[in-house]
Amino acid sequence: MTEREEIEAVVEAWNNGLDAGDIEAMVATCHPDTMTVNERQPVTIGSQGIRDKYNPRIAAAAEITSGYDIEHLQFFGDVAVISGRFYGTMKMRDTGETRSPEGRLVLVYQRDETGAWKMILDIDNNGPA
Repeated sequence: MTEREEIEAVVEAWNNGLDAGDIEAMVATCHPDTMTVNERQPVTIGSQGIRDKYNPRIAAAAEITSGYDIEHLQFFGDVAVISGRFYGTMKMRDTGETRSPEGRLVLVYQRDETGAWKMILDIDNNGPA
């Protein structure tokens, strides 16, 4: 598997966890001190922060489908930087309303001591790509 394929697989694992409502699958793709910086939200640091931020969304609020396009991927030794776009749907369980979030993102991954790629930074903003 190429490095690009490894990165694509770990991003896909995050999205599959999000879509399936499996927070632990999402956390497994992250460094324990990962940082997420989402538009109009407080910065989240660490595995528990991810659980606290995403559990309400995936457990009760919505059925989620998600996707992404990698536009640029650069490697700096054991660090990979991705820029691209995200998109998806959120069907709100309480109202049936369907939302279609989309926007730009930057993801940073670092190889851990086992050689696995782990997310260390996730930055996004909403709006047309």
